[in-house]
Amino acid sequence: MSSAVDPWPWLRAFPMKNGVHLLASPSPFEEAYHSVRDKEQRIISDAVLRTLPNGRDLWNAAEWAIRKQGAERMLRALSDQGTQLRILEVGCGNGWLSALLQRSGHTVLGMDPFTAELEQAARVFGPRPVFARAPFLDAPVPPASFDVVVFAASIQYFADPVTTVQHARSLLAPHGTVHVLDTILYPTAEEAAAAAARSLSYYTSLGHTSMAAHYHCHQRSALTTLPSCSVISEPMAMPRFLRRFRSGSPFTHLRFQR
Repeated sequence: MSSAVDPWPWLRAFPMKNGVHLLASPSPFEEAYHSVRDKEQRIISDAVLRTLPNGRDLWNAAEWAIRKQGAERMLRALSDQGTQLRILEVGCGNGWLSALLQRSGHTVLGMDPFTAELEQAARVFGPRPVFARAPFLDAPVPPASFDVVVFAASIQYFADPVTTVQHARSLLAPHGTVHVLDTILYPTAEEAAAAAARSLSYYTSLGHTSMAAHYHCHQRSALTTLPSCSVISEPMAMPRFLRRFRSGSPFTHLRFQR
């Protein structure tokens, strides 16, 4: 696709503030989410953001090493699909992955409900990629707007992963793909339930118990049994929560074909 062509003319119908297209009003849980991100030391400076995914100097350097590998794996998978792809990253946060995809020759729209990180993404990486504030399932996006939809460390924020992936498929052009990566998908219902209990305890310890209702622990089979699902990468191991990034990767990378 030529860079001179506007891939998403429908965005012009929405106002823009601080470099972010406003497709929806602010999320009601933004304040709690921002507080949690801050306590987790995940709100970073513009200078640090520009270095990602090379996060070797951060407290969670091991996690960033795994996410860097996941991003490189996804770029290899996208190379089989073509060049200059129209990509939607759902839950783009501060935009580091959207920017990496854009630098790799694609045309990227990063979508997230969290205003502060979107504004940082637009400030550091804009005007390309493009960033928009919206809850994904209710975003006013026309069909066939994308060649690829990416959920990187974001599918856990959707209560129903099957409905979410199916909706993503509805936004794809023919032969498009959906990618789910950088989220732990649990092999059994018992392990998913145990992880949910740990999440509740964790958010309670941070003083934001309500956030547990927005963080979901999904069973792997809920997604792998969907039609046209292929496994790009499987976990080397399934470590327990407190040591999950010390040995191998706990993440599964799935691809869904339209």
